[in-house]
Amino acid sequence: MQIPRFPRAMRQPSVRADRAAHIYAPHVAPINRLVDTISNERQVDNLPYIDPTFGGTEASVLLMLKAPEADADPSRSGPRFLSLDNDDPVAARIFEACSKEGIGRSSLVAWNICPFPIAGSAPNAEELRWATPYNRQLLSLLPKLKVVVLLGAPAKSGWKRCGFRVPGAEIIEGASPSAPGINHPRNREAFESAMRSAAEALEGED
Repeated sequence: MQIPRFPRAMRQPSVRADRAAHIYAPHVAPINRLVDTISNERQVDNLPYIDPTFGGTEASVLLMLKAPEADADPSRSGPRFLSLDNDDPVAARIFEACSKEGIGRSSLVAWNICPFPIAGSAPNAEELRWATPYNRQLLSLLPKLKVVVLLGAPAKSGWKRCGFRVPGAEIIEGASPSAPGINHPRNREAFESAMRSAAEALEGED
């Protein structure tokens, strides 16, 4: 599979179609079948799959965000993905940060603390309760995890409220890469610092 290495590649229909053809590649199949389960149980069509250019079950870094939004929004037509190449500013900022810090996409997997659409601007208690079993399943599929990066207040508060534990993994908190918050210098530095810390935690990885 040809892997474009520039942000927003998903705006090209051929790229999106190629990624869709590989959603059950061995390294991402268990996670994407979990997405199918969530879709069936929550009765939400077109939930975003994990981009097969990610490390999937081999990943050492989990990027945890809030909920499917922007180019990953299930209400959009065509297959949706959690991807560095999505056609939105958040994906572009994460792409740029990973490039700057030398974090390869094969080390990564992305997820949302609520892996289905939410009613408000942040997950509520009931949505987090629904999401918790899915998140536990996701964590069980990541045996090589070394770092969890919680990006934004909903990801941080949801993680703590649900009491997730990943033995041996470093938990790093940072600001969300989404606007308008990321436009504030303090938040931008918090996001960039989190990504830098993730890279440092991977130093010496084989």
